Amino acid sequence: MSEQKCFVFRQENCVGCEACTVACQAGNDVNEFVTLRDISQGEKINSEGREVSVFLSQSCHHCESPVCVEKCPQGAMIQRDDGIVYIDESTCIGCGVCHYACPYDAPKIDPSRGVLTKCDMCKDRLDLGEKPFCVTGCPVQVLDVMDLSDALALPGASMSGDGHQDLGTAPSTVFIKLRG
Repeated sequence: MSEQKCFVFRQENCVGCEACTVACQAGNDVNEFVTLRDISQGEKINSEGREVSVFLSQSCHHCESPVCVEKCPQGAMIQRDDGIVYIDESTCIGCGVCHYACPYDAPKIDPSRGVLTKCDMCKDRLDLGEKPFCVTGCPVQVLDVMDLSDALALPGASMSGDGHQDLGTAPSTVFIKLRG
């Protein structure tokens, strides 16, 4: 197997602008009512004792043990050698089993096409040496994609972020946290 690809998210710098979501929708020509990268907001107490907003930008985590691949009755959910999980839309029958199996709500039902869709880490762009649309669309550069071992070697790297946890699938998102 190739090195596991992962998203890197610098959570403390995210301003919640949703530019990554819009860039993904526009770049991938996704139905305007379907988001493959979602932003949520929470609160936490910082090291000075003040309550501050924190944002979580999430898409498919391209888990090392993807339950969506395991549960898909058609074999339409596929995991590449580099860990990227994608949907073969020519095989998908739109049953939604992967949607309900995923603990992160990553596969989304596209009602206009009658199939499931999800972040595929812009695999075709990565194969050409380009970054995913969400990465290039972020104005404050909080997102990146790299090999998991390289990401975990970055200062402040962690497999957990504020508002995110491993729900038993070994999600491949690395959070960079340099402050408390």
